[in-house]
Amino acid sequence: MSIVLRSLLIAPVLLAGSAAASADQAVTFLTYQSSVPDAWVAETPKSEMRKLQYKVPASGGAGGDGAEFVVYFFGPGQGGTLEANIERWQSQFQGPDGAPVEPTVTQIGTETVPATLVELRGSYGRSVGMGPGDDVQTDRMLLAGVIETPQGNLFPQMHGPAELVAAQREGFVAFVKGIQPTAAATP
Repeated sequence: MSIVLRSLLIAPVLLAGSAAASADQAVTFLTYQSSVPDAWVAETPKSEMRKLQYKVPASGGAGGDGAEFVVYFFGPGQGGTLEANIERWQSQFQGPDGAPVEPTVTQIGTETVPATLVELRGSYGRSVGMGPGDDVQTDRMLLAGVIETPQGNLFPQMHGPAELVAAQREGFVAFVKGIQPTAAATP
C-alpha cells in the first residue's frame, strides 16, 4: 500500500478522533444557553445559587484530583462588583513565599454580552469571604468569570489542580463566549 493511500485512509480516523475529543454538550440554564466539553460530568448543583455544576475529571478520567465547574447566579444586582470579586478571589491565593498572587484579568465577552475572565494560580484556600479558608491546597488554579446580563451577573468558576484547570481553559472560555439567550428568551 502506498504512503499516499495509507495517509488518505488514516486521516479520516484521526480527524474523527479529534472531533470526538473536542465535542461539546449543550447546556441551558435560567434563560441562557451555551456548551461545555463532553468530558465534563454534570452534577446536581449543591445550592440554589449554583445554576450549573460539573465535575471536570482528571486527565484520562483515571481517578485523581479533578476540578469543579460551577455557574453562580445570585439575582439582579447581587454578587458584588467585578472589582470586589477580584479582590476576594485574590485574597484566597498566595504564592510559594506567602506573597499575594496577581490576577490576570481579560475582557472576553462580546458587545452584547460583556464578560471578564480572571485567572489566579498558587496555593488556594477557598472561602466565602475574604482571605483563605482553612483547607489551603498548593498548586491550584481558579478561572472565574463575570458575565453581565440584563437579569444580573453570572459567575462561572472552575477551580482545581493548576495543570488540569489550565488544560481546560479553552472549554471554560468557549462556555463564556458562547453564552446566548435561549430562543424562548429572545423577543
